[in-house]
This record gives sequence, structure tokens and C-alpha cells, in this order.
Amino acid sequence: MADEKKWLSVPGQFQKLSEHVDRLFDEIIHRPWGFTRQVPEWNPSVDLYETPEAFVLEVDLPGVNKEGVNVEVEGQDLILRGERSSERHQSSDKFHYQERYSGTFMRRMTLPESVNKEKIEAEFRDGVLRVILPKTKEAK
Repeated sequence: MADEKKWLSVPGQFQKLSEHVDRLFDEIIHRPWGFTRQVPEWNPSVDLYETPEAFVLEVDLPGVNKEGVNVEVEGQDLILRGERSSERHQSSDKFHYQERYSGTFMRRMTLPESVNKEKIEAEFRDGVLRVILPKTKEAK
């Protein structure tokens, strides 16, 4: 049986190389507490899966209050907006790591024609937003 290798795309290879070099600097050079890179803008992780009756979108939103989340349909797009406030520490505190994301986010996804936009439902529980996108009768 031949060995199977999983190849990364060229941008993926550069990203891996960049992460590896950063880790080397973190561990070897003068960064006693690890990296000091800027944290990128917050973009919550999503899972989208399909059942016989609907598409289901689950969005990880730890630390976000239910009141801080908005789900709306605009044309053929599903738009998720929200905000997570950061707990500010005293200005004299010196951070060694600051990786927790805060601020606003927006995710926009184009809905397929097979979604019944009039019956979309959303629920928010335990830091996870779950959006149920029912299929039209024709798509089932």
C-alpha cells in the first residue's frame, strides 16, 4: 500500500512556515513568555451541516451575551452580528499574553435557494448560536 500524504496549498504552507518560525523565536530567543504577535480581528468559528429537513449553522460565541447577538436575512444573505465586551484590567497591569478576542464581529453567508427564509429559527445557549435553516418543500 502506497503512503498517502496530505499536501497543503501554497498559502497554507507559508502559514505553517510562519507559525513554525514564530514558535522558534518564542521558545529560543528573548521572549520569555512566548509570542507578542497581535491577535487578528475576531471571527467566530462556525459549523454548517445538513439534515434531511434543514441546514444547521452553529457558531461558537463564548463570552457573548444573548442580547449581543443579531441574526437577520438581507436578500439571499444570512447576516450574523454581535459583540463581545472585554473585561478591562487596571491600566497598571502588564500583560504577557492577551489572546482573548473582544469587539464586534459580522459573518455573512449566502443562502441557497433551497432555504425557506420565512421559517429560519435561531437559539442561543451555553455560548453557542444555533440557526436552523429549513429547506423548502421542493428541496426535501
